[in-house]
Amino acid sequence: MTSSEFFTLLSAVSLFAIAIALVPTFLQFRRTLQKLEICIDNLNRHIDPLCLSLTEAANEIQILSISLSDKIEKTDRVIYTAQKSAETLLTTATMLKDTASPFITHLGGFSAGVLAFSHFLNRSWKKHKQGE
Repeated sequence: MTSSEFFTLLSAVSLFAIAIALVPTFLQFRRTLQKLEICIDNLNRHIDPLCLSLTEAANEIQILSISLSDKIEKTDRVIYTAQKSAETLLTTATMLKDTASPFITHLGGFSAGVLAFSHFLNRSWKKHKQGE
């Protein structure tokens, strides 16, 4: 056997060994491609309903956001009205206090004067009766 025949035989055996090693690899690659194809088909079937669901959810969130914004604006208006009412009530109470305090003071002074005068008259009346 010459060296060229030996190298030819060695090349043939090497190609056969490579072919034996590559056949399972190619079979696995084929199975992987088939599973990938099935996966892509499943994704294609489910992607449209998923997109529709996401669109509906986004629309509902947008509607809720608008509703919440309206309710916040109404609440702000109610709080503003309540604040203005409280300020008006405070102003009215202050005005009433400022107006009523001198009147009550004068009324108290007048009442004390009438009481002192009636006490004085009562004493003088009793003295006058005792003196008779």
